[in-house]
Amino acid sequence: MAGGAALLALAIVYLIGASNIPHSTLSDEVGARGMPYLLGVLLALVASGIIAKAAFASAPAQSSEEEDNASFSRVVGLLGCAALFIGVSWLAGYIAASAVTLFAVMVYEGGRPGLRTVAIAIGGALFFWLTFVLFLGVQQPVGKLFGG
Repeated sequence: MAGGAALLALAIVYLIGASNIPHSTLSDEVGARGMPYLLGVLLALVASGIIAKAAFASAPAQSSEEEDNASFSRVVGLLGCAALFIGVSWLAGYIAASAVTLFAVMVYEGGRPGLRTVAIAIGGALFFWLTFVLFLGVQQPVGKLFGG
């Protein structure tokens, strides 16, 4: 519950900061504050979900030191997946980086590598690309391999 409240406070501060971004006569439909504002709203929704989940959850069981170490290694692994995204996006571009990262996260979280996992990763990457490029008008990097 405390983590959700802290995240909600961060979202509010972020939204206040995003609302202070000035309008520009050169802005498109989204504008300079559109994407930061959307991210702030999404962060607030996630925080509210965490608070609601904590409010309706039963009392947590005591965690052991082994579980705490597993959580730490899980975080380190997911940070490794984020680092993978940065490296692949620089080299091969946004779509390839998104697909590779989605695949890596699914496998890291226990999913079985296979055609289904590959299809979900590629479909997710295309969905994110379409969301940014077609709906939000934000071009994504093409990578050094493709002349970016």
